[in-house]
Parts: sequence; structure tokens; C-alpha cells
Amino acid sequence: MGVDQSAAEFMFIQSKVDQVTQFAYDLSLRHIRDDEMPENVINVSRVNYLIGQILNGGFLQFVHNSKWDKNFIAGVRNGLAAIGAAEHLAVFDGAAQIIDEAYEREDGKLDAARFRASFDELEREHLSNPKLSQHLGMDVDDSWTWAERWQIAQVMNAVYIGTWDNVHRLPRADYEQALDRIVADVPDLENRREEYEAARPWEKRIIDRFVAQIGLDYVWYTAFGAREYNGKTVWCWNFVVGRTIGEGHHQAIFVDGEAIIFKGDTDEVATRMPAPESASGSGVARNEPEQEPGTQHPNISFLIDNP
Repeated sequence: MGVDQSAAEFMFIQSKVDQVTQFAYDLSLRHIRDDEMPENVINVSRVNYLIGQILNGGFLQFVHNSKWDKNFIAGVRNGLAAIGAAEHLAVFDGAAQIIDEAYEREDGKLDAARFRASFDELEREHLSNPKLSQHLGMDVDDSWTWAERWQIAQVMNAVYIGTWDNVHRLPRADYEQALDRIVADVPDLENRREEYEAARPWEKRIIDRFVAQIGLDYVWYTAFGAREYNGKTVWCWNFVVGRTIGEGHHQAIFVDGEAIIFKGDTDEVATRMPAPESASGSGVARNEPEQEPGTQHPNISFLIDNP
């Protein structure tokens, strides 16, 4: 097994992983639960999520955005083991032990600075030149960057996908029909839909109405940000509308009984909509980070769950 350090080669590898992850996401949109999906698909999806989070904002971003859900964490561990990423699994297990011990203490607090120092040591030990060289059967030297030492797990992910039998590529229309056939036999599908809608954040339901008003049926959430509004800093919801990622960027804030949706990070208002849930004294819980907006570490992104 080898690795080509060029960006183009890695993007090709990443695209294979993204296709599998997209399949899992499309099933989830149809209310198929993780434990009902093929195990190998979940393995790829979990590893992809872990590596993406670490490269974007570090392991603590992964901890926050995964909510350290025990089933999700078990899926990541199983995924790393399945693709043969033994060194990355060792780093993960070492970090998980520190997180678990912190959460089990009475105060439930984690010393972030001490954790980062311990995590750096885990990386130095397990993602070292000798260990990676021995595992990969190739020369890993100091020219390998920190990011490449994590990205190699995505290469393993792609190799793992390549071992699968009975994988079929379908045109979009046939693909959608195949997904519909998968969910056709789910007996409680309507109940799942109702439970899903009831559990969705009220902010997303308002954004859904905006998307429908402009004649689209697709919204992809990215991350929470912060905006200045009437002399105060408030959380804003970043999302993309339409099928072309990177286009149709919008931001929404929910203040004083109103939803205000901006075009991207500009001050141009796309629409204003009633949002009584955000009125002072409404008593309705918000679905935003607990931290004060604008106070998060610059390397930490608070991702918004999709759908």
C-alpha cells in the first residue's frame, strides 16, 4: 500500500469515502437507523467523521460535535479497527480514556490544556515514523505533515471500500429509486417521520419555510457562527440552499420574536419571518451552543447537525 501526497490524489481518495458517507446520509434522511445500515458503511462513515473533525478543529471539536455519544464512539472504534488503522485507534483509545475519566469525575470537567498535551504525546508515540513505516510498508519520514499522518487513515478507508463485493454505481434517478425500495419494507416508517419532525429544532422548521418560499427543497447546515445585531453578539445558523455546495450561503439569527435571514455573511436581508419562540420570556429552549457567541476557541467549530 502506498500514498501519493498530491492534493489531487487525495481528493480522489476522499471522494470514494464521501460517496459511501453520502449513501449512509441518504438512508438516514429516509429514517433508516444506524443499526439498520450495513456495518461496513457505518465503519467508513464514522472514520470519515472522526478524521474530518480532527483535521478541521482537533480532537476536542470531535468530542463536542459528537456529543461523546457512547454508541457513536463505539462506531468510531469499530470503524478504525475494521479498516486496519491500528495506530490511529491507539491514539483514539488513549484520548477516549482521558475523556471518560474526566466525565466520570464529580465535577465532570476536562482540563483542555492538559488534554491537548496528552493528545500530542499520543500522536508522537503512535503516529511516529517507525510505527507508520512498519504498518504501511513504506518509508514514513519527517517530511510527512501532521495532517498527512491522519489523512493516511482515509487512504485505509478507501482501501477497505475496495474490498467490498456487490457494489453498484447507479444513475441518480435509479439511485433514488433504489433508496426508496430499501425503506419500503420499514413497517413503522410513518411513526419515525412523525417522531423526527417533533424532535427537530424549531429553528430548522422556520428555515425550512424560507427554503420552500424561494422554491427549493434542499438545505445543508454547516456551522454556528456569530453576528453583531443591535449592539449585541448573537449566534447565527450557517446553511447552504440548493444542490451546489458553496453557493446559496445564508445565515439566520433568531432575535426578539423574529427570524432574520441574511445572504451569506453580508448585511443584505433575504427575509424576515415570525419566530415567537425567540421572544423574550417565551420559555422555549434554544438549540444553539451553550457558550456565549463569539467566545469559542478560534480552532473549534460548532457544527450543525444535518438534516
